Amino acid sequence: MIRCKLRKYAIVLPLCAVFFTLLCTYTYLRFYNYLNSDYSEKLSQKNIFYNVAGGDGDFITSGNVIGFYIILFVLFLFYIFTDENESYIVRLKSRASFVTGRIADCAVFAFLFSFLIEAVSVVAALICFDINLILELNFLQYSALELLTLFLFYFRAGLVMLSFGIIISPKVAPFITIALYLIELFATIIFMISKVWLPFRDSVVVSKLMHGEMVLSDMWGIILRALLMMFMLIFSSYFLYQKKDVLSNVKK
Repeated sequence: MIRCKLRKYAIVLPLCAVFFTLLCTYTYLRFYNYLNSDYSEKLSQKNIFYNVAGGDGDFITSGNVIGFYIILFVLFLFYIFTDENESYIVRLKSRASFVTGRIADCAVFAFLFSFLIEAVSVVAALICFDINLILELNFLQYSALELLTLFLFYFRAGLVMLSFGIIISPKVAPFITIALYLIELFATIIFMISKVWLPFRDSVVVSKLMHGEMVLSDMWGIILRALLMMFMLIFSSYFLYQKKDVLSNVKK
């Protein structure tokens, strides 16, 4: 079972790394003409950094995090989840151990997925911009904080999928989860909801920190909100799985 899961990680993680690298490269190339235009000479190096790497660019935005990336994350996590079968379930010590394993999968993949996003962003910035500017803008520290917020966001998304898998069906859960997050995104665009707090707004923080839209102490609120929602999802997953007729569900 462990070897099977490691093989899946060996497939999924390189695919994620390639995807993020290509998307980040596209972002920088898209701004290449802009950076070499006469207009760019009128801008300071800080403004150029903001426009390309500092959260105002196209690589790490709320739209990508809750749009393209959430689809990628959910589908790959669904692939990583071990297939339910009678022999596997019977060998488990308890129902709780099954849920614990699923939660561990969510946490591990959420961290690795978030780490790849931030690693690609930081490496690209180090290659294309002066290190002194990066240090002056605290980009590395803010990226480390964003790694935490992205982890909390995707971990929560994994728990949402887990809950839907227990309540409805593991095969349907990924599509319900993706639909839920896309509805959240499109609702903010269609109804232009900007001042109402929504969970995905806590995921991207580099741009907000750089522009002074939030301060470091605001991170405590983000962490506490995320922990509260995750605790509720984890508790409900254990509770619901205890009530679930597992074997009959597998046979279906």
